[in-house]
Amino acid sequence: MRILIACVLLVQAAVCFATEDCPNHDAFREQGWVIHDKEEFNQILTQRLEDFLPQVGQDLVLDQDEYYKSCYCYDDYLIMQIVIYDRLSTCRDEMWGDVAFALTGNFDGDYVELRWYDPVSKEKHIVCNPDYVCCVTTKVPLAVNTIF
Repeated sequence: MRILIACVLLVQAAVCFATEDCPNHDAFREQGWVIHDKEEFNQILTQRLEDFLPQVGQDLVLDQDEYYKSCYCYDDYLIMQIVIYDRLSTCRDEMWGDVAFALTGNFDGDYVELRWYDPVSKEKHIVCNPDYVCCVTTKVPLAVNTIF
């Protein structure tokens, strides 16, 4: 009987832990971020890259003032490089940086997280790659109009 009770409690604890939000989800939501399901990461990344790549060098330009290479995740050993693009058609005070890619290693690294601002709906979006991280990064923007 004790074994059965212990198993039930263990399963219940595992279910509760698995369905629990990541620590920073509330902070992102309070700032108006839409957090996408990480299981949809590859689909969203493919769609967003198809949208963004033709705009690079035209409406989307590399924001060379904003460059980060550090650990912003719950895995202390994952060093990420953050590359931010600014949309020229978006007013500067509306959003500082419009697209941010978090990558592993150098520029040829794998995508860990994607953030983007939709100037039409005025929504900020974020999605993370479950192959590398279990939660969105720990870097919650300090201001509501910044991408990173």
